Amino acid sequence: MRTRAAGVALAALLAACSGRAPLPSTVEPAVATAAVETTAPDRPLHALFEWRIQDGEARFSGRGSARIEPPYRARLDLFGPRGDGYLSAALVDDEVRLPAGADDAPLPPPALMWAVLGVVAPPDDAVLVGTRETDEGSELHYDVRDSRLRYVLRGGTLRAVYWDGGGRRMVVELSGSADARLPREAVYRDWSGYTELRTNLERVDEAEPFSPEIWTPGA
Repeated sequence: MRTRAAGVALAALLAACSGRAPLPSTVEPAVATAAVETTAPDRPLHALFEWRIQDGEARFSGRGSARIEPPYRARLDLFGPRGDGYLSAALVDDEVRLPAGADDAPLPPPALMWAVLGVVAPPDDAVLVGTRETDEGSELHYDVRDSRLRYVLRGGTLRAVYWDGGGRRMVVELSGSADARLPREAVYRDWSGYTELRTNLERVDEAEPFSPEIWTPGA
């Protein structure tokens, strides 16, 4: 009985975290366009943050660096407690670029990696299927092949993203904001893979345009 009750509780928890919210009856492309344009990178930035990853039973933590540049380029570098390199990855539009041998890194899909930076960037093949506007903010619902992607914005700022389908259930939750519109804290969870990535922003500075080679890690 105890095992069955635990199973029911777990199922309820997963259902509550699902991105399959009721689909709005309206589709207003202008609402989605405004969300994309308002959150898009608009100048080169260099951010420093603390990070923690739990991947199954393994736990890692350290400091990190994010370099961001319009139109849609970002470079993430994670370092361990002693400053040793843990992971490098670049985001170019809808593509994640990793060094050779890092293909199994516990990273979100590109749309959710952009979301960790507070950016609304649905996949190239995403289809807008619903929008909702309230006094508090807006929601965008997309179909991505066999998955549903939902963005939640408050006051024009991205606050949560849900991905449900394709055998994965993931969420990004954001809180606070810096002067450059980056979230103070970002939490990514992959409920299907028992993975959690948490970042806490320490500082963000405007920067000069970055060298093009940084967008290809390991090259």
